[in-house]
Formats: sequence, structure tokens, C-alpha cells
Amino acid sequence: MLELKQYNLLEEIDGYGEEDIIEEMSNYDGSTYVCDAISEIADSNIPIYNNDIWKNVQDIQEYIEQAISSGIVDTSHNGIDLIKVFQGGYYEYNTQLLYANLDSVAFNMVADKLNEYFNTLTEEQLTSLDLTEIEEELESKTEHFDNNNYLSVIDDIFEELKEEIEEGFEDSSE
Repeated sequence: MLELKQYNLLEEIDGYGEEDIIEEMSNYDGSTYVCDAISEIADSNIPIYNNDIWKNVQDIQEYIEQAISSGIVDTSHNGIDLIKVFQGGYYEYNTQLLYANLDSVAFNMVADKLNEYFNTLTEEQLTSLDLTEIEEELESKTEHFDNNNYLSVIDDIFEELKEEIEEGFEDSSE
């Protein structure tokens, strides 16, 4: 079995659930652009209750500042709404969290599919696999994963690797 990659948690915010946020990418189908999924996930994971919003503000201060400086949050009004400012910071944090882990997410999504596929193989086929080589190939295919891709690229990578594996079975049986 292929070992899944660990995620890079930008800030380990107590009780925030960063890994759950990252893994939401696997809930999207192949017809979704990666960048659209990232935006939707980042937005849908912004806390909405005041208590939850205030709970981790100190942990995301730099992301709040980035949200303000990038214009995500409108601070030009006389009556600044701190809750909206902080929510902008959560959006910025979630977005950066997802982009920072995009290669690992793509790797893990394909690795999960491959591991499921491995469960269908015979013991003889399993022992003939060079998992290190498969992992290296998977790494090269998911490294610098393009956020402008459709998520269907994940399935394409899986199918390519599966075909290569099956060709290896055919070659060894000849």
C-alpha cells in the first residue's frame, strides 16, 4: 500500500479542523476546476458564529492583515465590521492552507484510488509491484499540481498509473 502524505498545517489552530478542510477536496467531482473547489471550500469553512470567529483570531492575525491588504475585506467604510474583517482572515487562511497542500491532496487522492485498486489484486500481483517506483511516478505526476485543472485530472493520473501497472503484469507473464 502507498503511504499518504502528511499535510502542512500553516498554523496549528486548536480545534479548527484544518485536515478536514483539506480533505474536502476529495468530495468534488471531476467536472470542477481545482481553483473553484478551493474557493468554495475556503468560503464554506469560515466560522459564522461570533464565538467561533473570535476563538482563533489571534492565530490568524497575519491572514486577517493579508485579507485587508489584498482587498478581500472592505475597510473603507466608517463603520468597520470586525466580524467581517475576521471572516476575511479565515477565508485567506483557508485558501492559503488549501493551496499549500495542493500537491499532497492530489497525491493522496490518487494514492487512495491506487490502494483501493491494490485490494483487487492477487497476492502474486501485489508482491510483484515496485511500490517505490509507483510512488515516485505518482509524485512526479502530482508535483506542481495545476490549480487550473479540472479535478478529473486525478482520475486521469490514476488510470495512467493503473495501465502502467497492468502492462507490467502482462510483460512479466510473457
